[in-house]
Amino acid sequence: MEDTLQSKVEKIITLVEGLSTKTTPTSTTPTIPTLVYFDVIGIAWPIRCLLHLHNIDYNFIAISIQQWTYKSANGHQPLKSAFNNGHVPLYIDQGVNLNQSNLILIYLAQQTRMMGDNKTEALAIESVLLHCYDAVFHSNGLLSVNITINIPAQVVQARLDAFMGQGDWGLVTNGYHNHLNAFVKLLEANELKSGFMVGSRLSVADLSAFNILCNWYKAFDKEVFLKEFPILDTYIQRIALIPGISDYIRNKQEATTWFDLPSIALKLTSSKELEGLVGLSAEHG
Repeated sequence: MEDTLQSKVEKIITLVEGLSTKTTPTSTTPTIPTLVYFDVIGIAWPIRCLLHLHNIDYNFIAISIQQWTYKSANGHQPLKSAFNNGHVPLYIDQGVNLNQSNLILIYLAQQTRMMGDNKTEALAIESVLLHCYDAVFHSNGLLSVNITINIPAQVVQARLDAFMGQGDWGLVTNGYHNHLNAFVKLLEANELKSGFMVGSRLSVADLSAFNILCNWYKAFDKEVFLKEFPILDTYIQRIALIPGISDYIRNKQEATTWFDLPSIALKLTSSKELEGLVGLSAEHG
């Protein structure tokens, strides 16, 4: 008999609750890291791309939005309760149990020399990571504008107008332009003019910035992005051509295809769109 949604949720909860930093490897079953996240690009793209770049093998536990939002008879969402902060991603290896995306990135970057070459660069990288998070989750970030379920159509439109700098609240919010203008300033603040966000080489600042700029903001309004932020488009095209990253884009990354549009969200990146956002052809399967 096919598993019910409830049984699938219970299995994932059992898996998550069984994860431990103290698991002892054997000669035949070595312990490898585990990453738990949704079955989409989301905010775990930089984490998964970093692991791919450094050939780090890991277990991936994928959660669907249906499993995440499943409610038990008492109205609770049991899967959320399996995580310390009620959120994903979760990353566990033999040293750490981390449940916050930027902390996971910083930890992995420190292990793989992707956190800059000195303390000044490390701080600059953290600044980029924090802005990337704000660009999605801040009150004028992209996520709250994108979600439409159970929100009156006039409110959805008013939020979108304000986010894009239009209407009565446009001058106050203007999240799309303000967040992208901040990315331009962060890029231009690199005195080395290397084409990277920080320093002279690729760092997690670039992985995180690429994800937000390409898979979120450019996908949301490609016309405005290309017309008004050509410097950022040049930047993401350059980052996408780095061999390990282009391989990840072509062959590994998932498409964000959770929801029926537009009843639940205004815009999400489809598989087909992923092929064209940075001029690469997907080679899935």
